[in-house]
This record gives sequence, structure tokens and C-alpha cells, in this order.
Amino acid sequence: MSRSDLAWLAVAAYALHIMEERFLDWLGSVRKALHIQIEQENYRLVETVFLILGAVAAMLSPSQPLAALSFAAFLLINAIFFHIWPMARTGGQFSPGVITGVFLFLPIGYAQYKLSALQPSDYVISIIIGGAVILSPLVLMKMRENPSFGGGGSSSAGGEGSRGRRRK
Repeated sequence: MSRSDLAWLAVAAYALHIMEERFLDWLGSVRKALHIQIEQENYRLVETVFLILGAVAAMLSPSQPLAALSFAAFLLINAIFFHIWPMARTGGQFSPGVITGVFLFLPIGYAQYKLSALQPSDYVISIIIGGAVILSPLVLMKMRENPSFGGGGSSSAGGEGSRGRRRK
């Protein structure tokens, strides 16, 4: 299997992962297990952006193998820190997304790393990129709460004042 084939397989695995998370309510689960508060609309946006980034990485994989490797790192980080670790932390309480995480992300991510013949520093860079991508929504949520970025702890999207705030 080529690096490009594996990169597209990673995108397909991520699409299946989104479906698993949506049907089994990962959002509700992560709110309880990790105390992360994210609105449904923002969750959909994040999933869409991640899927697009995966497709871009797959398209670039023949000429930019680091892109595919970074998406593989993203998948591995997602499986381990957003599904396996929360299950361990909660004493085995099911984490929606763990099925695709374990049976698709781990083997595809491992295969991508095995297949890549890059410099050792590229492996580290791919983990940094994958980690930065998956953590970016959490960083943006924290920034939104900061008054310096127009926030103030509200659910306001982009500091729009009372417009855009969710009613409770």
C-alpha cells in the first residue's frame, strides 16, 4: 500500500470516526469525562475542519509526506488522549469514538509511521503538528474566555457582545 493510499484511508477512517462520535454522543461524554465545554455548532465546525485538513494532507502526501505523517499523528493523539485515556480515567466508562480510535486510528497511524522513510526529526515535527492541530480548538476556546480577545467567559462567538450568545 502506498503512502498516498494510506493517507486517504486515514481520511476515510476519520469520517467513520465522526459518525461513531455523533451517533454515540461523544460530545456529551467528553463534557462529563474531561469537563470540556463545547457547543454543538462549534463541535461540528471542528470536525469539518479536521476532515478537510485530512483530505488536504492526503492530496499532498505524494510530494509532502510530512503532511500525511502529521495527520497520522493527529489520529494517534486523538485515539490515545481523547478516547483511550478518558476511558481509563473514568474506570472503563465507554468513550464514543474509541472503537474507530482503537481499530482504525492506531493501526493506520502505526502503518503510516512504519511506511514513512523520513528523517528522525520529521517524526517529531509530525507529532508537534498533529498535537497543535488537535489542541487548537481547546486553545481557541480558552482564548474566547479571555477579555483580551473579546471574551469574558461567555459563549459568545468571537466576542460579539449579546449577539451570538446562547440563551440558557
